[in-house]
Amino acid sequence: MNQIHFSAGQRQLYQQLSAQVNQYFRQQDMTKTGDQRLYRKAILILLLFTASYAALLLLPAPWSLAAWFIHGIATALVGFNVMHDGAHESFSRSRRLNRLAALTFNLIGSNRFYWAQKHNRNHHSFTNVDEVDEDIDALGLFRMSPHQRRFWFHRYQHIYVWLLYPLTSLFWFFALDYKAYFRQKIANREFSHRLSAADHLEFWASKLLYLLIYIALPLSLSDSTTVIAGFLLMHAILGFLFAVVFQLAHIVEQAEFPQPASDGSMEDEWAAHQLRTTVDFATNSRVLTWVLGGLNFQVEHHLFPRVSHIHYPALHQLLQEACSHQGHPIRSYPSLGAALKGHYRHLRKLGRTD
Repeated sequence: MNQIHFSAGQRQLYQQLSAQVNQYFRQQDMTKTGDQRLYRKAILILLLFTASYAALLLLPAPWSLAAWFIHGIATALVGFNVMHDGAHESFSRSRRLNRLAALTFNLIGSNRFYWAQKHNRNHHSFTNVDEVDEDIDALGLFRMSPHQRRFWFHRYQHIYVWLLYPLTSLFWFFALDYKAYFRQKIANREFSHRLSAADHLEFWASKLLYLLIYIALPLSLSDSTTVIAGFLLMHAILGFLFAVVFQLAHIVEQAEFPQPASDGSMEDEWAAHQLRTTVDFATNSRVLTWVLGGLNFQVEHHLFPRVSHIHYPALHQLLQEACSHQGHPIRSYPSLGAALKGHYRHLRKLGRTD
């Protein structure tokens, strides 16, 4: 799987789309990274994150449980709006600020190096490719791709998946991170480079800090039952939001699941592959766009990951006609509800047929 690749020289579609996007930013005299709109939103979200954490420490039960619940939402907002742009170096023109934004992932439980390998390198390069894109690998619990083996219990996956999604972040932070760290690979693809001494130190220091912030300190101020219940409640909210938002862009009826040829080559050029495997949803909803950090514009994000999400609505209008003209129209669901139905039907179909 380390040899999987797109054919050299096949970049015509991406070059045409990129030329139009570059022209748009020149005409608008704007930077592709975030601006004051993003910074104001980031400050507001980080204030909610900080205030809800302080509340879960200081308020008595049952009010502290409400604070844990709100903190789960705030943590997801940090991931969607701050960490994600920072990890793609689109939060700011400043490398230092991008790094700080990406490091919020360490603060909320995971690791920015792992995310760069899992998300930037594997998922964005080989979206929906089995055994490379870990986002479609549920260790057999779910069948997300038609190329995966079907077990008898998958017949009910469209039902039980909603009960397991709340466990996503717990499993991610306390199992998948360590699995990747000790194997030095994501799915069946090795890391792009070996971890440095600083990377090792950052990994273990971040994991220890997370336990201190979310277990040790709360236990010093409250009883263990409240802390454990609150911690699990926070992760239930966070895990459900993370799982559902990312699934709606790729694990739906409209998305395809291409596989490489025997020599590791992919059928399409990279941009065409993204347009076949990625789906937008609810692009007319300003509220969802604000809350999800533009993750409802996944096509635009996959084609231009180093463009900040604040520009995605404008890019959507620009790229719709261009992609259709090239024979690769943008796939989209008109609403959140329609995308959820598309996800449900996809899981039900893959659970019942080979």
